[in-house]
Amino acid sequence: MSGSTRVNERTRARVLAVLDEVNYTPHAVARAMKVGRTDSVGVFMSRITSPFHAALLDAIGRRLAAEGLQMILWNLEHDPHELAQRVIRQRLVDGFLFTSATFTSRSDKAAVAAGVPAVLLHRGVTGLDCDQVVGDNYRGAWDVGRYVLEAGHTKIGLVSAPLEVSTAAEREYGFRTALRKGGHPAREPDIVRGAFTHSAAHGAIRELLARPVPPTAVFAITDLLAHGVVDGARSVGARVPDDVWVCGFDNVEMSSWEAYDLTTVNQPIEELVDTGVKLLKRRMADRDARPRTVRIPCELVVRGSTANTALPEPVTPPRRPRNLGTMKR
Repeated sequence: MSGSTRVNERTRARVLAVLDEVNYTPHAVARAMKVGRTDSVGVFMSRITSPFHAALLDAIGRRLAAEGLQMILWNLEHDPHELAQRVIRQRLVDGFLFTSATFTSRSDKAAVAAGVPAVLLHRGVTGLDCDQVVGDNYRGAWDVGRYVLEAGHTKIGLVSAPLEVSTAAEREYGFRTALRKGGHPAREPDIVRGAFTHSAAHGAIRELLARPVPPTAVFAITDLLAHGVVDGARSVGARVPDDVWVCGFDNVEMSSWEAYDLTTVNQPIEELVDTGVKLLKRRMADRDARPRTVRIPCELVVRGSTANTALPEPVTPPRRPRNLGTMKR
């Protein structure tokens, strides 16, 4: 059962046949105590019903299975800090993937402080001394800003979310930087921040379209918010893209459906997960390895919500500030 080469193959086959007949399964806890590993990885995630997080979870499960590792999922939506820190102390798994870190969350910091192998995936935390794999949110949002400006829009709205999350802070900053460099800086009345929900975005676009001079283009920092923007615009009789352009970020499967046909920034989930799992395996094998931060490129995908208007020639954005993760504007 341990794979020892000292066992005769015929003997091994006979023993395994008997074990199969009696439906024997090794005791996982006892085995872990003996070999010093569980072959399990803990995944901390919140908002698991959102389209992006559901796709991310599916990719993580498939990738870990391919590596012969089991996935144990903890939903941080309820009792997050106490639950996470209790799990970390119990050492039930060999390592952790944190997908929902915020600048104020304590669970990821607790894992790093305890010396437990951990990788931040999708969301990063500036200054945290651990491996991190994130999309290039700043550059992707910058490309959206340039795109709508080059198409002639000057009255542009932004549907954002709380800025203690790196994805929100980086996307908002990149988008606003592009508008400012293009000579049409975003005004606070044209920015609506709310929850990461369809209903919040639905209300946000209704609010923006009710202004005396409504926006002709809107960037929502996630596809889920963009779906809410499209549905909210239609609910008040506005046509997408004739009356208002809509852009999102993530490129979840639903965004390619005819009902949305959404122009969005593609976040390459498979590459994010593959890189994250490789770094976690490296960390589990060598806990003294130097932490790495990997930023995966994200490309703008043009569809019907912006009338299939062609992309402008690429331009390198201003250098991304090192402390962007903690910037509020």
